[in-house]
Amino acid sequence: MGSVSVNVHLANGLLTMFQDYRIAYLRRHVRIKETIRLSFLRESVAYILSQSARRIPHASATAQFDLTALVEYCKKTTENTEPDADVKSDQTVLHRSIRRRFSAFFLKCIAHTLHHVPAMNGFLDYAPLITGGNLYLAEDINLGFAVNTKHGLVKPIIRNPHLKDLETVATEMRMLTRSARKTDPVELFQKAGRAYMLTALRQLDITVFPAFWIWIRSKLRPHTPDPALRNVPEEEKLQVHDILGATSTITNIGMMIEGHHTVTVIVPPEVAVFGIGSVRQTPMVVDGKVVPRYTVTLCVTIDHRAFDGGEGFTFYHKMKEYVDNPALIYDWKPGDEI
Repeated sequence: MGSVSVNVHLANGLLTMFQDYRIAYLRRHVRIKETIRLSFLRESVAYILSQSARRIPHASATAQFDLTALVEYCKKTTENTEPDADVKSDQTVLHRSIRRRFSAFFLKCIAHTLHHVPAMNGFLDYAPLITGGNLYLAEDINLGFAVNTKHGLVKPIIRNPHLKDLETVATEMRMLTRSARKTDPVELFQKAGRAYMLTALRQLDITVFPAFWIWIRSKLRPHTPDPALRNVPEEEKLQVHDILGATSTITNIGMMIEGHHTVTVIVPPEVAVFGIGSVRQTPMVVDGKVVPRYTVTLCVTIDHRAFDGGEGFTFYHKMKEYVDNPALIYDWKPGDEI
């Protein structure tokens, strides 16, 4: 093990000889308090997002949705099931009925909408020198959702939420979130990396070399798991199939901070990503009067190579239909029309 460590340090020393000249200049002329080595998780994210920023022409649009109908619907259904005087407060309803299933409601709304806008649910193979390019429209709607853990961000997947009732989707999200917080992301990403490397070898894809090098380097670097995760049973952790195979991604910053909206970065080869802000009260003009309304902001970012903005207009109008009529989501049962 000692010789491996020495070899790694030697390799790192040689690599700094070819370091970006601007970084080298700053290292010589700026006092450094601490050097933090990027974890395998951060290296993987940095590589994927750098690819995304370099190769994908991002186009983003932000829309504000009026959730007042959702609040009123939840207030009515909560009053029918929990006849508490306190329940009549809109704020209480927001916390009891919406907050509890807020992410699940929007994840299912987006899945239902993608069912009607298939171009935004799939993956792009842009190869100008080989095939020219293929946009694969996925039959499955597999939505990755971001879970923030103390070890880093993980993106488990809900598969085909448009074919499940809201309670099932909410339960699956809770279970995957708990599993994410019991999982060592370095170990998980190394397993996922191995699955990708095997696929790359079968495809003879030489473009995977930088990712392969990051993966090999992580295997050579000693990793000490969090002691709190050491004795977690394997069945309680996220598995590779829980994080690979997404056809689109949702980031809900509204569940973490009072953020109005976020402009998100596409995870290639996906062609769309959705960022949801926090629910808040804002003044709106309704029937010529300024009134308080519950609103949320949704940012949609697309890969402009795959399709034009017209798909976004269709997405907005269909999404609005579901948000304005929450019973279409809350009361939906398998077998009902989507």
